[in-house]
Amino acid sequence: MNWSELYWQRITPLHLLLWPVSLLFVLFQSIRRYLYRHEILTSIPLPVPVIVIDSITTASLVKTPLIIQIANMLRARGLRPGIIGHGYTDNYHPPMRVTIDSPLQLVGEKSLRLAYYLRETCPVWIGHDRIEVAKALLEAHKECNVLICNDGLQDLRLKRDFEAVIVDTSVINSGNGLIMPAGPLRDSFARLKHSNAIIQAGHQRQIPDIDEGIRIFYITPLKERFFNLLQPELTVSAAELANKRIHAIVCDPDTQNFLDNLKFMKLTVTSHIFSGNHHFIAKDFQFGEAEIILVPEEDAVKYLSLRDERIWVLQQEYRIDLGLREIILKKLREKFMDPKLLDILACPLCKGPLIYKKDRSELICKADRLAYPIRDGIPVMLEDEARRLPEEEEIK
Repeated sequence: MNWSELYWQRITPLHLLLWPVSLLFVLFQSIRRYLYRHEILTSIPLPVPVIVIDSITTASLVKTPLIIQIANMLRARGLRPGIIGHGYTDNYHPPMRVTIDSPLQLVGEKSLRLAYYLRETCPVWIGHDRIEVAKALLEAHKECNVLICNDGLQDLRLKRDFEAVIVDTSVINSGNGLIMPAGPLRDSFARLKHSNAIIQAGHQRQIPDIDEGIRIFYITPLKERFFNLLQPELTVSAAELANKRIHAIVCDPDTQNFLDNLKFMKLTVTSHIFSGNHHFIAKDFQFGEAEIILVPEEDAVKYLSLRDERIWVLQQEYRIDLGLREIILKKLREKFMDPKLLDILACPLCKGPLIYKKDRSELICKADRLAYPIRDGIPVMLEDEARRLPEEEEIK
């Protein structure tokens, strides 16, 4: 157990001093929710559906994998998602796109991880104002027809069509049960009753203050695997690494969990421990005899710029309840029933406007002469699924 977990699990004199601050924070959040709920303050709607996925605890290892799975699920259904977020705590920059070449110190680890895993399939944008970030993304990527916000739980200015909150008990549990800064919770559990769904990770199954009407879904860890940082399509098992000369790079506070995991896999490694804010350079990896360098998944993007083909990443795979995907798609179907939304969608190829043909359940691109189908209420914006219009078919 690292220092942060010890801090969150205990109640010390310091926690008692911070407890009144936590109460003021909860009171402030409650007043804000009341003002927005009664429309004294107004949430700002966006022209496309918005899905907010966030964690009620300060740390959740499952949030990024969950967002990646949801983004890939939406793409498989023919949708064109984009991801927006704040980036990191002290981000006061205007909207910017995150790519795998973005400086880590500028965009933050979580945003860079999303860009790394999704590559060019799903744009990732960050900035100080999430509303402006969303507008900038939609202006630059007119084909995007749904947005995922990865850190907007408490940004009530952002009007959301679906909100799922992660309750991750796998690492820090609910700890001492206190709200930040005295505990690991970013809000009280009563906040969950305002969400559309709860996603629970970890072994603890009871969550306090949950209404019966809120659906709970579970995210379950599956097998672990190693993939090559520079060529993610290359994977190996622990057994295949057994006879290799292995070094492991780990940063606080992840040290013990990662090394214990490697030991459980019966791998013999030479470990190198760095501080969490260490800026890595090629010299840090000058292990002449090393055939393999292992790193935890949450730190992997720190080493992208080094271009070292010896680096392999330990990745935890997860299974998500299928029911979560279904209720997300149901909410999107309801949103896409509005013809005004269908009218603003753009062709993913030419980025031009589409013509909505209600009688045929199609969206037609006049420039490319393609008709994208609307199936079960969801526009399928895939070229392979589109109907190519014959020359004799007139477009009106």
